[in-house]
Amino acid sequence: MHVGLLVVDCWVPLSRSLKDKRRVITSAVERLKRRFNIAACEVEYQNQWQRARLAIVTVNTEPRMLESALGHILEFLERNRELEVIGSERETLL
Repeated sequence: MHVGLLVVDCWVPLSRSLKDKRRVITSAVERLKRRFNIAACEVEYQNQWQRARLAIVTVNTEPRMLESALGHILEFLERNRELEVIGSERETLL
């Protein structure tokens, strides 16, 4: 079994408050969970109103499938009009 970790730094340009940011981030995380069957949460910058760091984890028996899934997840976030992906890191754990 392999575990894939994707850490994504996001910028929420239209956010004017923490409430705005949390609405955008919560919506993005819920859509990710529904579409990709992953675990995800905001892990850093909770008190900054235009920035967020998301940690996304998925499990698969095939490393190739894991990398493919992480790629699709990142593309999905990059298509989100309410946030900008400003950085990402991938890691596969055995």
